[in-house]
Amino acid sequence: MKISPSKNGILRYLRPLSIILSLSILGVSSVTVAAMVNYMDVPTFIASLSAKKITLSELKQGKLKNAILIDVRSPEEYAEDRIGNSPLVPLTDIQSGFGVHQIRVMAQKYVQKNHIQPTIVLYCTSGPRSIKAYKELEKTDLNLIVLEGGIRVWRLAIPASKDAEILAPITASAHAIDSSDVRVNAR
Repeated sequence: MKISPSKNGILRYLRPLSIILSLSILGVSSVTVAAMVNYMDVPTFIASLSAKKITLSELKQGKLKNAILIDVRSPEEYAEDRIGNSPLVPLTDIQSGFGVHQIRVMAQKYVQKNHIQPTIVLYCTSGPRSIKAYKELEKTDLNLIVLEGGIRVWRLAIPASKDAEILAPITASAHAIDSSDVRVNAR
């Protein structure tokens, strides 16, 4: 059977279209799977690709100095466990703008006392909320970084009794800030 010239022309365009469509579906599926593996929704996962991150091993090696660790989880989670004496600034407060002010005040107090800009290390349970907080705070002039894996990875490697020992070289002058000056009780 002979294919008419008009059908041949259509087939010429359908073949590449089917390949492009297949590759697009494969790409979207890959991003979705990667997001799920990292316990994130797709937009947060995509945002995480541009966020500055630090691993627990890099922290333990002393690759970061003058840091203020900030917990962005809920007050209930914070009451159960936290890394050292890190202040709580819930993601909901950051998203409303109030938490942004709290973190700026902490950073300003640090600068007044130490004459150096601190690195704000954001953490949550495993990463998604700290990425969202990072994106909200990105507009500020603060030096931000996200603890990869959050408190989950931290606790797998470091018991609560060792927090102070691990944090001492990282936050040596950060305890100069009394976070209770800027923290407000959970609403």
